[in-house]
Amino acid sequence: MSRHIILILLSASYCLVNQGCTYRAWYDALQEKQRQDCYNDPHLSGLQQCLDRVNSMTYDEYKNRREESVRQLR
Repeated sequence: MSRHIILILLSASYCLVNQGCTYRAWYDALQEKQRQDCYNDPHLSGLQQCLDRVNSMTYDEYKNRREESVRQLR
């Protein structure tokens, strides 16, 4: 089993056990999976660009955009 799947499963387990699963925990786990995907890409010449894309949005920016999208749907 690959590391990023294990990381996601561990994050999900942690959330369920502590019943404090937050959007942030899921966001962080997904970002870590995307970082691992960058490192596993056979074209390592684009590694920094890939990591820059993954790290381009903070959780707070994501949260604000998500809340704005939800408001627009109402």
